[in-house]
Order: sequence, then structure tokens, then C-alpha cells
Amino acid sequence: MKRFEGKKLLILGTNVGTLDIIRYARANGAFTIVADNLPVERSFGKQCSDNHVLISTAEVESLKNYIRDNKIDGVFAGISEFNLLKAMELCHYFGFPFYCTREQWDLIENKDSFRNLCLRFDVPCPRTYFTGGTVPKEILNSIQYPVIVKPVDSSASVGVSICRDYQSLCEAVPEAIKNSEKGRIIIEEFFEGEEFTAHYTIINGKILLSSVDNRIPVAVHSGDVTTVPIARVYPSTFIGEYMNQVNDKMIELCKSLSLSAGVLFFQGLYDRQRNEFAIFEAGMRCAGEAPYRIIEKVNGVSFMNLFVDYALLGKVENYDFAKEDPFMKGKSCCVTSFVSKGGTIGRICGYEDVEKLVPSIVDKECRYHEGDVTPDGDTLRQIVLRFVLVCDSDEQLIQDIETINNCIQVLDKKGEDMCYRFDAREYFKN
Repeated sequence: MKRFEGKKLLILGTNVGTLDIIRYARANGAFTIVADNLPVERSFGKQCSDNHVLISTAEVESLKNYIRDNKIDGVFAGISEFNLLKAMELCHYFGFPFYCTREQWDLIENKDSFRNLCLRFDVPCPRTYFTGGTVPKEILNSIQYPVIVKPVDSSASVGVSICRDYQSLCEAVPEAIKNSEKGRIIIEEFFEGEEFTAHYTIINGKILLSSVDNRIPVAVHSGDVTTVPIARVYPSTFIGEYMNQVNDKMIELCKSLSLSAGVLFFQGLYDRQRNEFAIFEAGMRCAGEAPYRIIEKVNGVSFMNLFVDYALLGKVENYDFAKEDPFMKGKSCCVTSFVSKGGTIGRICGYEDVEKLVPSIVDKECRYHEGDVTPDGDTLRQIVLRFVLVCDSDEQLIQDIETINNCIQVLDKKGEDMCYRFDAREYFKN
């Protein structure tokens, strides 16, 4: 008998992670249902699940009725922060297992409380000038520039500004407050360096580093704007320094959360010249680049599976920690993106057949379609396409990304190219 035999899993939304949840749950005997506000032809989750229902993930009362009427056993979502919070709300209401409480979630996801945790466990972080609502004038007058201003509770770089003088700070503060549900912001030192994300897996109180990447940024607009990750390369070129300086402290921080199972990501910067780290943000979930897809291919374990185990069984079984290797067994891996300059998509060419030319692609994402309008901003919403690659060497990775860049086009209504691409050859020169 399969471990999920006879159980029904309701999956909220169609986003990164949805298909992996469906595949794993179905392979182990679960009956899967996807709920979202999309027609079947626009929802790849609905196309692959056992059943589906046209209910927006924002309609909590309708979802409650569906769960009651259909005798659902567990609820989960992919990596969407919004959908995960709705899944948490529903699980707590019905007494279903969920990997964390709202209090644990907020402790990590809210930037001000997370900063306090970093200070408590001596995790290196940027200097903090202010957290709260209205900024006192004496604080504004005492700040040393440059600084970065962020809502304490937003994601995808929404409401984030880099400020190099008093005037830009005064403009950034109300924008950050507007994008915060709690009306709270954080003003911190703008620490310059190479950005990265580290993921940790937690099972039965055991905590292990699963991955560290190098984030390669692109600026869609000029000036002091937030950047968009055009690529993430694994393992990080400074993973050894990270493990020496930060890893043990981060494990102690994770232990303090008292999670029995879960995944956390931590974002930070590394200044090579000073050999210093600064951790500035975190999440009690998988980050948007979803590195478990690489980890599963290289190391044979996937932390997305543990979420499904916990949602349907209330515990995690058969997760082999011994297979975890943040050095990726010497492979050269990447999540590379096509980042829109903004506008209406006229055509996407070459996307469907690219795996035939590049067998190292282990997954891909298409976030917009022909006729869709991509925003003209500086957030993760600029990403149109994503490709996940696992290669045997840096040279193979360079060649495969060049093949992707050459065979795929994202064109606007005038037939002009509308995306930035990752120049892997230039990156690996450094």
C-alpha cells in the first residue's frame, strides 16, 4: 500500500512547485485537486491533477466549504507566499498538519523581527537605522548614506528603494509604507557586495545546509533601482567562506524556531575585498528560484517532497540527509532567466522544443504568454522565462546557456526583442 493511499490533497494555485507536488503526491497514492481562478487551458496544475475546482485562492470561505464537502485530508501550495498563507489558514482551521505556525512564519518573514533574530545569534547583518511606521526627524537627520528602505512584510522587491541622499529617502519612505500591510518599514545600511541565497532543510529538529548560490543581477532601469536576478549559479563561488563564517550561527538561529520540519532561505551579500557577509532577509519557505529541482537531480533528495509528507502524514519519512551536498557533487548548475524590459508580448519562439537542443535542462517555466502585458518595473515580475540546468562543467553550462539564448526569442508587437539574457561567458571570466 502506498503511503498516501486514500488521501486527498488540495493544492492552492498554479505556480512554481505545483507540478512537482502533484507528481510526488500522485506517485505515492494521493488524489490531487487544484484550486485556482484560471480556466483549465491556462492552469498547468489543473491539467495534471486528478481533479480541479474553479475557486480563487483568496476565497477562503468557499475553499472551506469545498474541503468539508469533499472530505479533503490536507492542503498545501507551491512557493507562492500568498497561497502558502491561505493554506496555513485552512490547515489551522481544520486541524490539518502544516509545517509552521503563523507566529513562526512572521518571526522570519517580517524583516524587523528577523533582524532581531540575527543580532541575537550573532549572524552578520547590515546596520539598522530604523524599523517601524512614521520615521522621527532625528532619525532621518542622522542617517549615513547610502541606505535601503523596505516594507517589513513585502516580497519580490515591491516597495524597495535605494537612497543616496535625504531627498530620495523622504520619497522612498511613504512608498515603502504604502506597500506594507502593517504600515511598517525598515531602513538599513546599503551593504554592497555579491548577492546569494542559502537554503536550509529541517527534519525532526535536524538542520542541514542544502544549497548556496550566486545571484547574478540585471538592472531593468538605470539609476538606484533594485535589480532582478537574471541567473543563479550553484554552488556559490564563496560557499567555503560562507560555511566558515555564517553556517554554524545560522543553524543555531534555525534551532531557536522549534520547527519539526520545514525549509528556510536566507538572502545576503558577500564583500570579497573585506571577506565579510551581511544577511538581510529570509523566508520560511522555498525561495522563487526553487533550487530543490537542482538538488533532486544532483543529490537525489527534494525538500519539496517533505512538505507533501508533512501535509498528509503530519511527519516526514525516508528523507536521506546523508545525500545532501551543497557543493552539488562538483556539477555546474544554474537557474537562468529571460527578464522583460516591459511591454506586450507578441510572440515567444523556440520555447517548446529547446530541451531537444539542450538536454541539461531539467525544468523550465513560462510565466507570461503571447498577448500578456509584462510590467515596466524592477521586481521579480519582470521574469518571463526560466530554465533550470544541471551541467558537468562550467564550460558546458556556458555553451548550453548560449544555445538557449540563441534559439529562443521573446518579441513585442513590433517584432523587437524585449528581454535581457544571462551572458554566462562574461560571468565566468570573473
